[in-house]
Amino acid sequence: MTLVMLMFASCQNNKTSQQFTVKMNIKNLKQDAKVIMQKREQGKWIKKDSIILKNGQGEFKGHVDGPALYYFTMKKFNAYLPVWVENSNITVDGDLKNLRHPIIKGSKSQTAFDAYADSTKKFTDKERLLGVKYSQARMKKDDKAMKDLEDQYNQIEKDRTDYMLGYVKRHNKSVVSPYIIMSNSYGLTLEQLEAATKSIDTSLNSNQNVKYLKKRVATLKRVAVGQPYVNFTLNDVNGKPLSLSSVVKTHKYTLVDFWASWCMPCRAENPNVVKAYNEFKDKGFTVFGVSFDKDHNKWVDAIKKDGLVWSQVSDLKFWSSAAGKLYGVQSIPHNVLIGPNGKIIAENLRGDALTSKLKTLLK
Repeated sequence: MTLVMLMFASCQNNKTSQQFTVKMNIKNLKQDAKVIMQKREQGKWIKKDSIILKNGQGEFKGHVDGPALYYFTMKKFNAYLPVWVENSNITVDGDLKNLRHPIIKGSKSQTAFDAYADSTKKFTDKERLLGVKYSQARMKKDDKAMKDLEDQYNQIEKDRTDYMLGYVKRHNKSVVSPYIIMSNSYGLTLEQLEAATKSIDTSLNSNQNVKYLKKRVATLKRVAVGQPYVNFTLNDVNGKPLSLSSVVKTHKYTLVDFWASWCMPCRAENPNVVKAYNEFKDKGFTVFGVSFDKDHNKWVDAIKKDGLVWSQVSDLKFWSSAAGKLYGVQSIPHNVLIGPNGKIIAENLRGDALTSKLKTLLK
């Protein structure tokens, strides 16, 4: 009986150690407020729990399979607190008047993430200073100074990326590392993303962010330059299905152009695409537009205003565009150029780069 009781006590103690508590104390919160504990997973919000704060105080209890970033959301105040939750005793002290800088203790993952964020402030500070100087140069219409500042900014971004990749390699067993890479994956080359993902320790293979990174690397490799294009079919502006293959097979070169009516950089780039289309349409070049719009009317209006006379398709699913997912598109404008053999020969040809490429190809 003594042995059984000891075993039971051991199990109980182990269970207790696998629990988390998050005690919240929000100053200047005088009324009751509902707080939702949720996390972002595969593009969806997953609710874990919710409580009512009374006099700004309340406590969450439960279990998490591993450290993960949760958002403690107070919809009533349009506010949220991101907290790395793990099975430990965590305290969150904040002020309703300034929830951007809470004091979070008891989470090793949070401490690691905060340390990384602090170490990258030097890059942010330099960019902020350059931004002020750039505004001044633009007011003076000093093109030379603006170009120099742009070069400096690009160098800072390169330094930031190099630092981030180095950090992840040095801390490859920390759950914070795959999150950092995932959050910045849109700015990484396929080579950088694959190397960073491979550097993560195998002990984190079940981590959701690691799974996402591996899936993204596979997607980008499938649609990389030199690979055959991936076909898809979406509805055109009249609601009729139109496949990419039906356009590719009747042209030498096809630019798959991902854009949206609400995307200002896309709209600014459209004149360059129109220029290239008009110059090379009689030589076997065309464009296949894929919109990330949600509103059909706004999509069609933008097509007319910008003079986009080529084929256009969309499933009107915003960032959940099926075609966008096939091609791993995380930011727009984005494009890929398909050649006569059905292989992708270039991507992200912006400004004069598109015209220059076509001049070389269609001499």
